[in-house]
Amino acid sequence: MAVRVVTDSTADLPAEVARELDITVVPLTVHFGEETFYDGVDITAGQFFDRLRSARVLPRTSQPSVGAFQDTYQRLAAEADGIVSVHISSRLSGTCNAASLAAEAVPEVPVRVVDSQTASLGLGIIAMEAARAARAGADLDAVVRVAESTRARVPIVFTLDTLEYLARGGRIGRASAFMGTLLNIKPILTVDQGEIAPLERVRTRTKALDRLCDLLFTREHVRLGAVAHAQCPEDAEHLVAQFRARYPGVPVVTGQVGPVIGVYTGPGAVGLCVLEGERGEA
Repeated sequence: MAVRVVTDSTADLPAEVARELDITVVPLTVHFGEETFYDGVDITAGQFFDRLRSARVLPRTSQPSVGAFQDTYQRLAAEADGIVSVHISSRLSGTCNAASLAAEAVPEVPVRVVDSQTASLGLGIIAMEAARAARAGADLDAVVRVAESTRARVPIVFTLDTLEYLARGGRIGRASAFMGTLLNIKPILTVDQGEIAPLERVRTRTKALDRLCDLLFTREHVRLGAVAHAQCPEDAEHLVAQFRARYPGVPVVTGQVGPVIGVYTGPGAVGLCVLEGERGEA
């Protein structure tokens, strides 16, 4: 018996990474009018962005139901003596609340819910570190500690082609300070205390990508990097190359921004995050 790790589809984890680390991913839902799609299950990122570009009305998103989490926890209870469920910031989604309600309704196994206070591959890295600790034999409390300590060491920065999607989707947070600026301004954003926050504005896409690197590559001790993109693989490859030049030998994960996160970023988003800390640090 072991501790199992659960996350949600907003982690934007590549499927092969989730399989390798035995991470269970519970999908959120995207709604185009009356059509409903499970994020990453019956709609791919490519299919989603194709539809988004032609959609007259912004699609809606919804968190997993309490029942979906209950079913997941009960299924895992047969093979685990504890579950750590790590999810998108509670200030961006009700997913953590649904997971917590489900955890209370599953007496078969202890379930600990961790609010990642971030999203996309920032969340993905936290889930990965928790899963690695679980695979190494850590008990439930120790895996929770790893998730919580990792949460404080995954700074994330990203840029968008436009703030329109964040604003229309109601997730703009403090980045609303950038609304109304010139159209050719590219925002540099972060996730701070669980919500979207503004950092800087630059005038070109190239400067935005360079600035993402400048903001994170001052870290001396980096164990892992992650790059997520929304239909701009060339920009992602540029950031990966810059990361490898700065941190030779350090692994870097590349993922696509999935449908649920993509509702709020729109196409053209690209983000960079790192895991700070010496190798072996919990």
